[in-house]
Amino acid sequence: MSWREGLVAALLALAATLAQAASPCMLVFGQGRNPPQQGAPDWDELNRRFNAAVADTLDAAGRRVYPMTVSSVHINPEGAGHALLQEAERLRCLTLAETAVFVDEQDTLVLRLRIYPLLPTVGDSGGITGLRIGAPLFVTQRDLDRRALARMKLALIGQQMAEEYLQRDRR
Repeated sequence: MSWREGLVAALLALAATLAQAASPCMLVFGQGRNPPQQGAPDWDELNRRFNAAVADTLDAAGRRVYPMTVSSVHINPEGAGHALLQEAERLRCLTLAETAVFVDEQDTLVLRLRIYPLLPTVGDSGGITGLRIGAPLFVTQRDLDRRALARMKLALIGQQMAEEYLQRDRR
């Protein structure tokens, strides 16, 4: 390889790295809703696996993702939301993917993926003071009988739901 070819290869590699670093990221956030109970499923682990499947699918499609999950034991919506927005701002993420696996009041198993824009918050002086979560851009949800949990392929469902989003948001 000549020095010119080497230089071109190095510049292309640098450009690719800078392009990826400059591209906005997506924070893939999941939090359990059902608290741990004796004899019940491990909801935190189910949420972690579902979140990972969604994040892996988005990553494989070229999205720059940062997965993040919080245990249902630490349910504090205000604190979690504040920490989430601080992390998104630190990472320079412009999109939030919220993943959830839970059983609702009717004992229905719910798997949900929602995509939100992260928008700047403007202070009194006109400067940007942080981020806020906008209205959902995309929502997909599966409502299943709770008994389906025993035979469910959570990774496959997470992958399918992420692919549904990617079909609508082609870049």
